[in-house]
Amino acid sequence: MPSEPKIALFDLDGTLVDSDVALIAPFEALGVTADRMPPLGLPLGEACALAGVRVDDYLARYDPSVVQPFPGVDALLRGLPRWAVCSNKARDSGHRELERLGWKPELALFSEDFDGKPKHLPPVLDALGLEASGVVFVGDTAHDRACAAAVGATFALAGWNRRAVREPADIVLRHPAEVLDLLG
Repeated sequence: MPSEPKIALFDLDGTLVDSDVALIAPFEALGVTADRMPPLGLPLGEACALAGVRVDDYLARYDPSVVQPFPGVDALLRGLPRWAVCSNKARDSGHRELERLGWKPELALFSEDFDGKPKHLPPVLDALGLEASGVVFVGDTAHDRACAAAVGATFALAGWNRRAVREPADIVLRHPAEVLDLLG
């Protein structure tokens, strides 16, 4: 009996959307210098604490219109029957971006859904009624890789993001359409 197709879970920033400029601009507007700039991909509260700014001040300067999908992502998502988002982004910003782009994941969990801690996959798997063997987690950071490893899920690196750093054991995707090859 053939196995069920896998379902794609995606990180948002740096994986589905090119958001680096939008994520950095509020820090710069608040006077955060390069030596105090937090790494991209952290939960917002943690990033703001490292930079020494208030979350509300950051969000007041965040411009989601700057965020754009990576080439090929929109076509991929519109063709997937099931997919979900697991992101460290603030929930309100994440939902607004998904809505603006017309994307309708089956589930989207954001920083507040993880109590402000770094994202992790068990709540996503539970909400979708899936085992780790039934998903592919596509991301762009070491934390995304660790999320997949922690539950035994397949990890694929969003190699279309120029700042994604490959590890020797990674499945590296050069184009979003390559996700389909992993879903079976």
